Amino acid sequence: MSEITIVTAFFDIGRKGWKTYERSSNRYVEYFKFWARIKNKLIVYTDKITAEQVIKVRDEFHLKDRTQIIIIDDVYALEPEVYKEIQNALSNEAAINFRSYPKNPESWNSNYNYVTYLKPYFVADAVKKGYAAGMVAWVDFGYNHGGENCIYADEFDFLWCYDFSPKIHLFAMEQPDNMPIFEVVRTMRAYIAGAIMVAPAELWIDFARLYKESMLHLTHCGFADDDQTLSIMAYRERPELFEIHPVDDWFIALKDVGGAHLTRASKLQYKESKKQAKHFWQEGNYLDAIKWYNKYAREKLQAK
Repeated sequence: MSEITIVTAFFDIGRKGWKTYERSSNRYVEYFKFWARIKNKLIVYTDKITAEQVIKVRDEFHLKDRTQIIIIDDVYALEPEVYKEIQNALSNEAAINFRSYPKNPESWNSNYNYVTYLKPYFVADAVKKGYAAGMVAWVDFGYNHGGENCIYADEFDFLWCYDFSPKIHLFAMEQPDNMPIFEVVRTMRAYIAGAIMVAPAELWIDFARLYKESMLHLTHCGFADDDQTLSIMAYRERPELFEIHPVDDWFIALKDVGGAHLTRASKLQYKESKKQAKHFWQEGNYLDAIKWYNKYAREKLQAK
């Protein structure tokens, strides 16, 4: 089976101060540390401070020589015209209030939407510069949220290999349909679990272009959104480039495609999922509350 090169990125966008959605940079580093023992070549786009932490973590697992850091001093200078378009769209209160959950980060935060938009950009950049070849995966820096789904960190001590078809592989919580994009934006329906995306190196160039076109289509209509909506837009534009894998959780993709040994959450996790569901419900964030209640129900069933 083919070894997969992994690309990830992290930039501090001020999330520590977001009510209900607060996460510090240190928490993200801890999330990363949970899966960072994976033996694949890892390319990380980040700032100087986080770069030092990443190298330290990978060195602890004797994987420093399989790690390449690309330091970005100003992430907003990478695609300034796109960032400006996102800011313009979200400067309009009507665009924010159009959303079913206007307090969610993707409804109002330009930085959040911009950095999630950059996922294929980073992988395409790694390919163009010769850092990555063959089959390449995007994996979120905070993948698995420190054991939210796959519960044992030591099980990530393996070389991820899998024989993917020569397509762009997306993992879907819901199968794509023909719901109009403005309705996807309004209802905040999330089809794609974008924590992992996989494609042959050359297709990441196409994927990044489709992402850019999708974001600009949105902003020209007065909206902006995160990678989940951009992914479904890209898929609809060129469905022949994609292969969709159904999944039942945001962080289960790796287990389904080469990480079968990873242990899923069961009774160790379902009580925490119920707690999260109650928290979101009390905050009036009913969409996330329902997602967490569904997760709680699945985990409790598995624990029996």
